Amino acid sequence: MRPERVARGLGDVSKSQADYLKLPLADGGEGTVEAMVEATAGRIVHVEVTGPLGHRVNAFYGLSGDARSAFIEMAAASGLEQVPPAQRDPLKTTSWGTGELIRPALDAGVGHIIIGIGGSESIDVGAGMVQALGARLRDAQGD
Repeated sequence: MRPERVARGLGDVSKSQADYLKLPLADGGEGTVEAMVEATAGRIVHVEVTGPLGHRVNAFYGLSGDARSAFIEMAAASGLEQVPPAQRDPLKTTSWGTGELIRPALDAGVGHIIIGIGGSESIDVGAGMVQALGARLRDAQGD
C-alpha cells in the first residue's frame, strides 16, 4: 500500500496529537522500485526487455538519487501479470528479461543492485537472468 493512502487513513489519528512518519515500504514485488526511488530521491529508467514468454515488453528499474544503487523488480520484466491466465506455466517462462534490466544498471556504473523477486512468473532460479548477462550454464559433464 502506498504511504499516501496510509497517511490519509491516519488523518483522524493525526488530529488527536499522534505523531507518525511517512516512509515508503514494499515487499519485493510490484511497487518495490517506486518505494526505493521515492526513499532515495531517485528516478525510474525505462527499458525494453524480453518478457516471461519471450515477447518484448516495456519494463523499468530505479536508480537512487546518488546513482550508486539500482533497484530492480523481477515482476517488471518477468512478472505474473504479463502472462495471460491461460498461458501461465512456470516451466515455459524465463527470467531472461530481468538480466536485461540488470545490464543497463551495470553499464550506468552502479555499485549496488537490489533485486526484488516477488510477483515473478518464472521458476528458473535465475538461469535466464544470468544467461542474459553472458553466463553459460553447463551440466555435471561440462556440456
